[in-house]
Amino acid sequence: MLSLGAIVALSALAAPPAPKATLSWAAPKVAPLAAARATISVELPDGFHAYANPPSRPELIPLSVELLNPPKGVKASFQYPAGELRSLGADPQPVSVYEGTVRIAATVVAPPNPGRHPLRFKVSLQQCDDTQCFMPQEVEVRTVLAVASPPAKPTPGRKR
Repeated sequence: MLSLGAIVALSALAAPPAPKATLSWAAPKVAPLAAARATISVELPDGFHAYANPPSRPELIPLSVELLNPPKGVKASFQYPAGELRSLGADPQPVSVYEGTVRIAATVVAPPNPGRHPLRFKVSLQQCDDTQCFMPQEVEVRTVLAVASPPAKPTPGRKR
């Protein structure tokens, strides 16, 4: 009979390594209420894949990104790359998957107030190898959106 510790250890061995996720902004600062562009890169471990978004079948859990607890006025949208069709295991029907590094385009509408705004994104995915899928995972990406102060308006009647 296995002890609880042995079961937990075996479960940990069966889980895939956690993917790495990073975010890079296209510009270091944006204007208030402007669309800030970013790329979220998710690096899947060798030998594993995640299902593409949108999934090729409704029962598959796709890789997805969500902005967590956005500040007032901040909205985000995501554009996922096309997956690659692969036949997996004994399933004759190919499915759309991501392997290697997946780059997701993100557009974030900046808040109206200037300053540094902390943001958190959640990457959700289910990693699989060619024969089995593992429990869904979540990876959090933390970043700061820098919003520039608007340019000063000239005062009427004053020379520069």
